[in-house]
Amino acid sequence: MVYVPDSVSLLSGKNALILFFGVYLTVIINLIRKYRTFDIYLFFSKDKSKRNRSMRRFITGFIIIDVMPILWFLVLYTFIIPNEPGPFPIMAAAFAALSILGFARILHSVIATEKHEKFYSEDDFNTVMSKWGRGDDLDNSFKAHFITGFSYLIIFPVIAYLIIII
Repeated sequence: MVYVPDSVSLLSGKNALILFFGVYLTVIINLIRKYRTFDIYLFFSKDKSKRNRSMRRFITGFIIIDVMPILWFLVLYTFIIPNEPGPFPIMAAAFAALSILGFARILHSVIATEKHEKFYSEDDFNTVMSKWGRGDDLDNSFKAHFITGFSYLIIFPVIAYLIIII
């Protein structure tokens, strides 16, 4: 007689985290295109203020969108998601990976709210806001976007942890 387990999973929770994290990171990179964060060609602009603003956007974007999510992945991979197969570790990995969407909100809070003049000229900022779809939004504040982004980093890993301990 052949034994067949109730659920067969080829993915462990950690493998699923790698998969979902990659998918969601791709989504983030697509979401931030409107901010022109990685317009490196502007480093060679003859307009000094345009060059400086593009460098500030690049450095800020690199830290928030490239470095911080990698460090966050390390935290999730090491401390939250188990290396066990099964539906619950995979579901936990999916929820934990959703947390990186908060970095897009945090980036918005830093470069596209009240202090935007450090990152954009007024015309460029209006263009970014029109691509965002809420150009005249009075609630476009650092506090609103930063708290929302930080909430993603707390809520989704907590949900993942609760799924694991079930």
